[in-house]
Amino acid sequence: MRIEYYYSITSPFAYLGTIRFKKLVRKYKVDVIEKPFDLVGNIFPNTGGLPISKRHPARQKYRLLELIRIANKLGLPINKQPKFFPPKDPHLPAKFVIASNKIGNKLNFGNECLKYLWSLEKDISDYKSLQEICENLSLNFNVLKEIALTDEVKLEYEKNSNDAIDKDVFGAPSYVLNNEIFWGQDRLDYLEDALKKSR
Repeated sequence: MRIEYYYSITSPFAYLGTIRFKKLVRKYKVDVIEKPFDLVGNIFPNTGGLPISKRHPARQKYRLLELIRIANKLGLPINKQPKFFPPKDPHLPAKFVIASNKIGNKLNFGNECLKYLWSLEKDISDYKSLQEICENLSLNFNVLKEIALTDEVKLEYEKNSNDAIDKDVFGAPSYVLNNEIFWGQDRLDYLEDALKKSR
């Protein structure tokens, strides 16, 4: 079984789903294709979404309320308005995620970036933070940086967004199993139901 995992490296809802998603992956021995994408710059403009700053104040207020509710329910630390959100360069950490996948390290670098942003008050567009994440995961920072800054990774990052749009993915996180979309960390129960049927 294979899941295409589309998410933004800056999405708090992706952060809230990381631990449960990894548990599902281990439990059902699923192959995951990790596809960080450009949510604000590419997905939203092409699927009718709006960046947070352009949403109605009622929607902005409710989003913050939901973040706290979900985090409390899951027992996860979260800063609903972190100092470094949005990062000055959200594309850089996403490219590091793609690079980590290329050397066989899946579902770790992105999860660490999300944790750094949403609970540790770190700037994930800063090389110091990215180097620290590499050290946490026993990865060679210089090697990963070299891969992350290649044209190949840049093109793959762009392709992830295009693939998402082609598959009717419009939000993050989105999990695609057998061409069926499960949007949001609160749909992981439904994803598990589908995994049971597919097993």
